[in-house]
Amino acid sequence: MAGGYVFAPARLLSCAVAVLAFAACATLRVGSDYSRTASFAAYHTFAWMPPHKGYYSEASNPLVVQRTHEAIQQALTAKGYRRVSDPAQADFVVDFTIGSRERTDIYSYPAPYGGAWIGEGPYWWGAPFWGSTIDVDQYRQGTISIDVFDGRTHRPVWHGWARKRLTRADIEHSRSSIREAVGAILARFPPK
Repeated sequence: MAGGYVFAPARLLSCAVAVLAFAACATLRVGSDYSRTASFAAYHTFAWMPPHKGYYSEASNPLVVQRTHEAIQQALTAKGYRRVSDPAQADFVVDFTIGSRERTDIYSYPAPYGGAWIGEGPYWWGAPFWGSTIDVDQYRQGTISIDVFDGRTHRPVWHGWARKRLTRADIEHSRSSIREAVGAILARFPPK
């Protein structure tokens, strides 16, 4: 009985570690980088980079491309930037890439299990042993990257990205997930 009592908290600890590892992968991860020499305060207008061969080659669903395009344009307009149709007249030019890939994460951690407990009444003694547990987690990870280029120099000045474990709902109803990711990315633009 005492062995079962010691074993239960140890098993709960192992389950908690697995749940935390899973939860960490399910969240939206966002990052950005920028040129320290760019003058972001001078940017007021933007244009889309002209399409090129192989554009969005990883996106198998054209609706996802369209929704991403719309979300970026709405987010930039909400920040006060004005869209112009001619990239040569824009202060900055925007491009984006989207894609997904299968991921496999492997977690290894010690799993305690109860050892032999000997005794009678309140005088039990013994020690738990430690083994190892390996969890394999396979999932699809989606990524959206947004790039900003200076309209005059054509040099890259800002890059932002978001990654997330995709659920079935993310894939079947992508509009809200895309807006969430684009909003989180462009919250970092312009850099402060």
